[in-house]
Formats: sequence, C-alpha cells, structure tokens
Amino acid sequence: MATSIYLVINCAQGEMQIVLGSREGGVYAQSMHVPGRAMKYMAPGIEHGLKLLNLGPEELAGIACVTGPGSFTGIRMSLAHSFGLSCIHSIPMAGISYLQALALGPASLLHGRLWVLVHSRQDQVYAQSFLVPELRCATPARNISLDHLKDMLSAEKKPAYLLGSGVRRISGRLENNCCLVMPESWDIPLPQSLLTLALGAQWKNELPEPFYLRTSEAEENLSSIAAGRGVTIQQAMKLLAGKQNP
Repeated sequence: MATSIYLVINCAQGEMQIVLGSREGGVYAQSMHVPGRAMKYMAPGIEHGLKLLNLGPEELAGIACVTGPGSFTGIRMSLAHSFGLSCIHSIPMAGISYLQALALGPASLLHGRLWVLVHSRQDQVYAQSFLVPELRCATPARNISLDHLKDMLSAEKKPAYLLGSGVRRISGRLENNCCLVMPESWDIPLPQSLLTLALGAQWKNELPEPFYLRTSEAEENLSSIAAGRGVTIQQAMKLLAGKQNP
C-alpha cells in the first residue's frame, strides 16, 4: 500500500479503540467495551486490522497512543504494547490527549465553552475546558473533586457544554441552567478525532510520557503493601527507584 498508514490506540477508559488511517482518512476502526480486559483483545485487534489492509506491522508509518488522563492500567498496557512494536520495527511514536480527543468530536458544532469531564475515582474527575469551535484550551487539565467542579460550573455566566463519563455523576445535581449536558454518545472519542490528533502530533523514536494527573492507588497504599511484604516504607521506595535489589 503506497499511502502511509498510522496506527492509533486508545485504552484510557473502558472502551478499547484501534484506528488505522492516513492523511486521506480512516481505513479501519474497532471499538470494544472491555473495561480491565483490553490486554486480551489488543494484539488480535491490531492483527485483524492489518490483515484486512494486507499490511505488516513493519509497514506502519507511526503508532500513536492516548497517554491520558485515564486508567493507569489501560494507559500503561497500550503504551507497552505499542513500544514493543515500535522497538522491533523502528516505528516512530506519538502521544495524544484523551480530553482533547473527546472535545474534538462535537467542537465544530458548538459555540462557547466545552467542559470535558472524565471519571477519575470516587467523587473525583479529570476536567479540562475548551473554547469551541476553535478547540482552544481554556483551562489546564486537572484532577478535581466533584464539589469543586460543581462550584466551578455554578460560576459559568455564558452557555457551557459538558461531556464525558464524569458528567453522568453530576448531571442530576447541576443547578446552573447555563450548563448543557451533551448526549452520552459523545463520551467515546470519534475514530476520526483520534486519527486527526495523531497526525498533528510530534513523532519521535521514543516512548511518549504517560499523562497522569494523580497518584495511583498503589502509591497511596504503599505503606500497607510494603508491610505485607515484610519491608519498610523506605526500603519499598528504594526498590521502586531501582536503588537496590529485591
């Protein structure tokens, strides 16, 4: 195939998405709702897409991954899988934002401020706002509490649109009539949005940095995990830093 084909992978939440496409548009897209189980389906999904296009992985022009924010396990797994393909076949890699990918879908249809809210953990969301239709970042991506989010949204004076899995946790408690909740169908990035962001990303021959906005449960519970393994918290931190052998 003469056209350069790029692979894009998203596992930031429960939906695993695999997209293959070029600057002319998408040629293959697969989406599966497999929360916590994407590892089982990722390699077969990529292989299936490549076979349909009669391509080998070594023919890919680049591999882009959604780097977050989102599921720690999903992000690490997709990055590790992609990095393996990249190393074996010397394929450039790129990272793209999950929040921006979600915002890009309806951006051209809206005017004003668009809040993308993604579930983080109990009573917390990843949040970022964009000015649309130009898709200009209005606030940085943050991990905030639902109470803080409600205060922020209550202060909106002009129409603001809300989308994402985090919206479903507060939609019944919004008091600001200026906030318009987008349909749930927008809670998953469009394949074309993933491909568009990937094609505009910075490509490098190295692993993209994951975009984490909070510590993991394992880090927060390190003391109890260390105690269960019979080591002190100081020893555990040295092990994590690679400063001594287990």
